[in-house]
Amino acid sequence: MLTAMICSNALSSPNGLLLQATIRRLEDLGLQTLRATSTGDAEAAITLFAQFTDCMYRSFALEERWLNTWFSPDRDAHVREHTHLIELTVEHYMSVMTDDRLTCASIRRALEGAILPHIVTRDRALLQHHHTVAP
Repeated sequence: MLTAMICSNALSSPNGLLLQATIRRLEDLGLQTLRATSTGDAEAAITLFAQFTDCMYRSFALEERWLNTWFSPDRDAHVREHTHLIELTVEHYMSVMTDDRLTCASIRRALEGAILPHIVTRDRALLQHHHTVAP
């Protein structure tokens, strides 16, 4: 599985190139999950959301380690955003467990409202700002 390989290797990357690939893969998984939610296929949406979440955790860990190498002044704010997004993800998993009729709508709201905007704007801007290569 390319997803697992990209996301698992992300934690051992010494520079931003693998981080860049991981963020692209994370965005792609998020978009695949959104497409699954629009079909109403709760099982597919949950499966993709689980893959997305696993990659998200790994990507966030890599980003935070990478930010440490840059001594980034916005590191703390970025880590707080990660913490919030992880809490949001856990909250959505709990809602899926209690009422699967809301699964697709719940996952879609989380992705569109908070998670994908963070990945597409904040994470990409972070890479552009630091030129994707560690010092």
